[in-house]
Amino acid sequence: MASVKNLTTTTLHSMTWTTAATIITSVLQIGYTAVMARMLPPAAFGLVALAGVVLRFGGYFAQMGMAQAIIQKPELTEEDIRAAFTSSALLGGFFTAAMVLGAPLTRFVFDQPEVVPLVRTLALGSFVAGLISTAMSLLRRNMQFRTLAIMDVVAYVLGYGGVGVVLAWQGFGVWSLIWATLSQGMILGVLAYAVTRHSVRLYFSWAHYRPLLSYGARISFTSFLEFITGSLDTMVIGRVLGTALLGIYNRAYMLISLPLYLITNSVAKVIFPAFSQLQANLGKLRAVYLASITLVAAVVLPLGAGMAVAAPELVRSLLGPDWDASVPVLRVMSVPVALSMITMFAGVMCDARAQLNQKIVVNIVTLVALVACFWLLRGYGLLGFAWSLLLNELLRMVLFTYLMNRDLAISYSRQLVTYLPGLWHAAAVGGALALVRWAIAPLQLPVFVALGLLAFTGAIVLAIVMLALPLPLLRHEMHRVLSRLHPTGAVGRQLNRYMRFLEPSAESVPAEFHNASTSMQP
Repeated sequence: MASVKNLTTTTLHSMTWTTAATIITSVLQIGYTAVMARMLPPAAFGLVALAGVVLRFGGYFAQMGMAQAIIQKPELTEEDIRAAFTSSALLGGFFTAAMVLGAPLTRFVFDQPEVVPLVRTLALGSFVAGLISTAMSLLRRNMQFRTLAIMDVVAYVLGYGGVGVVLAWQGFGVWSLIWATLSQGMILGVLAYAVTRHSVRLYFSWAHYRPLLSYGARISFTSFLEFITGSLDTMVIGRVLGTALLGIYNRAYMLISLPLYLITNSVAKVIFPAFSQLQANLGKLRAVYLASITLVAAVVLPLGAGMAVAAPELVRSLLGPDWDASVPVLRVMSVPVALSMITMFAGVMCDARAQLNQKIVVNIVTLVALVACFWLLRGYGLLGFAWSLLLNELLRMVLFTYLMNRDLAISYSRQLVTYLPGLWHAAAVGGALALVRWAIAPLQLPVFVALGLLAFTGAIVLAIVMLALPLPLLRHEMHRVLSRLHPTGAVGRQLNRYMRFLEPSAESVPAEFHNASTSMQP
């Protein structure tokens, strides 16, 4: 196993590549959504959202958590790889056939017969996912995130930007969304196997299946519970309010979740294999976990606040004037989506530590709570569903805080303080954008100009409060992370100058944080 110093350097390098890919794909997806929203009606997105629920349902069982099991297993053999590929491929084929045959049953769940042929076609994605999951997992286990980043961008451009937009332009309607999704997965699979030529011979020795399935089955069940919790709003809205309102809700959720999810998910992809390599060292895990929450909250919370304030301009610029109904939904959902991106790290920690039974309990409790909230707030339409997600995410945060206290022995105060830099940034960015919106309202600027002005203001304010006026805890964490970088030339001189700026406030950090962080030093 690599030393802590080498692991940290590799992790930072990997995050650089995944973040770069995230930024590129975020920009591409925003452009893709803006184009497709003008060529397709809201109902098309609602139908695809319903079909996607069925696809994700089968996907959680089609692989039985083998992808995570390969990454988490301390020692991996050639037989383990063959066993993982065999199970993923066979289960992917089985659940593809099951979804194709069982697709007509979806009309009783969603009351939307148009979903049936979409489900049958998208089911092919489960088989493709089963074939490529082993190659993708090996790349992540080996921290080859530069390769993964390039593959993700290429597959997205060809699948969505190429196939999807061309088919929509040719009048294929909702099917352009379906084939864009399938094309992206197929292209990614070809690229993944071209890079990682693992054995594709089937293997049936139970001795190598047992440890993988013991972990993978619990991962699969946990992911299924998360899927139900995350998809319950889509299923209920589609059933109760119809596909048109579901399309409005789905696009509002996409606008707020996409940039936040891609940013944090790119970090989570790197953090999981890094956590797994340190799973037995509680001191280092505590340090990495606290640093992750501090740094991610410092970016995610102000982004959520800014998007909530700029919701009207965001919706009218990217989706068009016909989507104004999604503005209040987007504003409410900015809070739970931002929080979910932060609590995700506690879930990753549970996976890396194999604390899956506790994670299952958290998911069951939050699922029951979400059902109760939907029932109590059902009379408030789309906003009722958005407020239900907010209440449920607050409960999830409380439960994971309790779980991290028990498993990693991190006090409640230490966990809560990690949110302070992010809350300060959110207040600063949200307040600045609200002031700018008020000032430019009489000018009646074109919506694109107004959005650009708001985005520029938010970026400047966030840069000032994060880089020039960071709170002591954030100063300390940034100093520790930047100290791992060793650039040369003009960049190195500027970094050293900024490091000296950060140093004085490191002493003002509470001792318990300082001790936890320095425990990462090799």
